[in-house]
Amino acid sequence: MNGIKNVVDSVRAAARTIFILGITLVILGVLSIIMPMVAGLAAQTIVGLLIIAAGVCWITFAFHAHDWGSGLWETLVGLLAVITGVMMLKHPLVGLSALTVVVASYFIATGVLKVIFAFRIRMLKSWVWILINGCISILLGLMIDFGWPASSLYVIGTLLGIDLVFGGFSLVQLGSMGERVFGK
Repeated sequence: MNGIKNVVDSVRAAARTIFILGITLVILGVLSIIMPMVAGLAAQTIVGLLIIAAGVCWITFAFHAHDWGSGLWETLVGLLAVITGVMMLKHPLVGLSALTVVVASYFIATGVLKVIFAFRIRMLKSWVWILINGCISILLGLMIDFGWPASSLYVIGTLLGIDLVFGGFSLVQLGSMGERVFGK
């Protein structure tokens, strides 16, 4: 009997976590919509810093290479990543424009995956919300692609915010369903 209670408690805790994550995503989405330029430049800066960090990792791995040739290639990849990240930080608007293309591709790809996932979880009552989220992600990706490059300054933050709001809302629905099924 304790085993079943532990499983129910675990599922209830997971549902609560999903609900809280959903609320957090909705809040971040609203902030991104309110301040799209700030959100876009923040995302671009984070990507630039991550690329620099990846470059440093590649260079570090080069010191552990088994032979000179592979170490040289790892060093070159690392240097290219560091230079790319620094250029993104030095020229944020150019980086934001390039990131716009990446985000458009991301939205389209994740939208397709969400649609596929929704059909895999059809047995759940709230599967439609995942399907809607996937369709909206695909549409947002296409809108970004068609508006590029002129809309790079505001579209990333706005569309990212919309996607976060819908993604958060779908998680709120899933978390609420878990709470309803397993009680409070």
